[in-house]
Amino acid sequence: MRVRKEELMFPITHIWFCRRVLGYSSNMTVLGSVFPDTVIKCSLTRDQTHNVGWGLYKYLKGHGNEYLEFARAMATHTVNPRGLDFYGDEEYGDGYKGYCFQKAAAIEKEVIEACNIPAEFGLWKAHNFIEMGIEMNIAESERELMDVFHKGLTDYCLIKELSLYLDRYYGLKEKSVSDCFCKFTEFMELKDLNSFTLARRYNTQMNYKHGIEIDISKCSNIIDKARGIVQEDFESFISYCAEKVKASLKEECT
Repeated sequence: MRVRKEELMFPITHIWFCRRVLGYSSNMTVLGSVFPDTVIKCSLTRDQTHNVGWGLYKYLKGHGNEYLEFARAMATHTVNPRGLDFYGDEEYGDGYKGYCFQKAAAIEKEVIEACNIPAEFGLWKAHNFIEMGIEMNIAESERELMDVFHKGLTDYCLIKELSLYLDRYYGLKEKSVSDCFCKFTEFMELKDLNSFTLARRYNTQMNYKHGIEIDISKCSNIIDKARGIVQEDFESFISYCAEKVKASLKEECT
């Protein structure tokens, strides 16, 4: 088994965080906030969408201010610029790696057993369960975000328009980014979001990438456990991230 870093910090979290940073939500910001994770079945790599720097921002700025909504939203997600994934995966406080990895230590052994994976991949996969717990908590408290997500992903005219520019930026053949968004939906739960459906979608990912069948029932229980693990300090984590990302965007935009 070869570990690959295409697993998702699930989309409702990114849409919610983007709205918290920018103060508003639109189909453009929804698509920008989830775009980095569309690489799961795509011609782009995680590095190309998560470590894009400010290059894409500057490129889109040259094509009209309306596209900056997409670029700003994307910057709330990425590793470089430092968006939510930087603080969730790479670096937060004084602990090991990011917030989600720090929390994942409490469920690592359970995830190894439930996902039928070698021990050396346990922490990486376990951090996905922390992310799923966060996703569940946010979706439960702000259920309208499911409709917001669905509305953005079905704005096919906007996706086609964005794909024209993004295909050129990344040097891809025509409609490649449109195809990324389309395939992304295969791994997303757009209707009934709960721990079981999330575990089932995670099984789809694991099967596609690694040929592994997970124990969906056990994984569902671990997601429920992860929801409780993050309750105590998630708000302070998000407040910290939001302030950092706002400052980064303000500096780049001025």
